[in-house]
Amino acid sequence: MESIIIYPKDEKQKSLLKSLLEELKVRFEIGENDETLLSEEDFYKKIDKSIEQAESGKTINISKDKQREFLGL
Repeated sequence: MESIIIYPKDEKQKSLLKSLLEELKVRFEIGENDETLLSEEDFYKKIDKSIEQAESGKTINISKDKQREFLGL
C-alpha cells in the first residue's frame, strides 16, 4: 500500500487531520520534521562545494576495507 505524507501548516490543521483519521479508522503515524532534508538550492550548493573541493585537490583516499567498515558491510 502506498503512503501519504501530509505537512499541516499549523497545530489546528494537525489536530483536525488527526481527528479525521481516527474517525475513519485509518492507521497513521505522527513523526517529527526531518531536519536533515535539504532544499533544492541547498542541495546544489553542497554539490558545487564538493566539486570545488575535488578540483582543488582537497580529497582523501579511503581503503576498500575502511569503505566497507563505514558502510557496515
